[in-house]
Amino acid sequence: MKRKKITACLLSLFLTVLFFSKVFSQEVNPAFLRSQVDSALRFIKETQVKETIFAKQYTGEWPVDMHLTTAYFFIGKKQKAQDSNCFTISAIHNALAEIYLLDTTRKELLPTLKLAHDDIKTYKEDNLYNFWKKLPPTRKLKWFNEPDPQPWVHRPTNFHLRIKFIHNTANVPEDADDTSLGNLAAYYNNRIFDEANPLVSYKKFDAFLDQKRKNRNWFNVLFHHDGNSGAYMTWLYSEYEYNRWNILKTTLNTILIFVPGSTARPEAYESWVPFGANDVDVVVNANVLTYLSKTHQLEKSKGYWQSVKMIENRLRKSFWYNNSVYYPNQYHIHFTVAKAFASGVEGLRNSAQIILDNLLESQNKDGSFQSQSYINHHDKVQSTTNALSAMIDCKSKGLMVPDSAMHKAIGYILSQKKVKNGQVHWEAGVYFSGGTLLRNILFWKSEAYTTVAVANCFQRYLTLKSKEDS
Repeated sequence: MKRKKITACLLSLFLTVLFFSKVFSQEVNPAFLRSQVDSALRFIKETQVKETIFAKQYTGEWPVDMHLTTAYFFIGKKQKAQDSNCFTISAIHNALAEIYLLDTTRKELLPTLKLAHDDIKTYKEDNLYNFWKKLPPTRKLKWFNEPDPQPWVHRPTNFHLRIKFIHNTANVPEDADDTSLGNLAAYYNNRIFDEANPLVSYKKFDAFLDQKRKNRNWFNVLFHHDGNSGAYMTWLYSEYEYNRWNILKTTLNTILIFVPGSTARPEAYESWVPFGANDVDVVVNANVLTYLSKTHQLEKSKGYWQSVKMIENRLRKSFWYNNSVYYPNQYHIHFTVAKAFASGVEGLRNSAQIILDNLLESQNKDGSFQSQSYINHHDKVQSTTNALSAMIDCKSKGLMVPDSAMHKAIGYILSQKKVKNGQVHWEAGVYFSGGTLLRNILFWKSEAYTTVAVANCFQRYLTLKSKEDS
């Protein structure tokens, strides 16, 4: 009996090794890959939230962890809590919508997409989207003259905000990142369900360009050195304006952020642009360009070519770790820039070649890619998924991407899959952070986000290969 069990185990091990050796030796079975997409989509459908509990969770979203990985002096002890936010549900919805538009036989996705988009709309005000919903504060936010009733504020659903100051910093305004993703979700919803959801105009983004400003964000000053770039800024809200700005004023007010009168200080019940100064993020710009291109508004926008120029200039510096204000996984840059290029932003061709060259240089022997060690222990699964997505997009636009590089990445991703209740999924990776001071310790992670990103990559790879073979 023992000999039979050992033989069976050895046979199973042999077949597993044989399968993955074929994958790593540059063979990808389309039928098997499609089966993995099918299984992953079942996981996505199964894990979608089906019940609303006010200020805790909402129908249509997916579980997301907001994770402070280490104690921080004004936030408190490390903690992890489920969070509802526009960015995650929009990103998952859009990845699913792209899968459906590539394969419209997948009718089972339609109810899932409908539920998700219904929730996405709750983050919207005048076609602008906020990262968080407006909810009642969990405490008094002023020392004196507390309003009654309390106005609602934007905040996380379950993450504990320890003091008044931190509660006030969470009340951020609408932003270009969530607005581009939320409106892209509306655009996909219009295509799939033949609806007429209104879409935000390019003019909203053009109203907040990095030009002739009287303030600058300290992170951009310290790491990017490209002020007055003309690119899109992150926050769709007025920043503090100095009569004459200089870096000493920014430094002093940032240090004194707790002191009344500091231009960086948040005020109770008022929208807070972080540190009182808007910022320019390379990933946010790529997301805006994708939306404008998809909705045929790109050439109308004043920020288009300046955004393209800013992205290329930053990529040429090869300063991947700190190139983005909010996205600590360095391959998220590759993912979004390549997506914008594949969406029709031809001005990013040079940038796409830069990221492709970096991908081919940085791929590990096992096919994986890795970010910094302190980002989810190198965050290999998410990094490799981002990299594979970028390679597929570059290949679709005619850039020279070796099949072997894509096959090795696919092989690594498959080797890391997990199976639960017969459904394939992948470990949650880091896809967003608190930005600036918190970009390396406050993360958002979701198994659903990473899993649908993998499924989206596999579906696009199958579509790409089908076109090449036809």
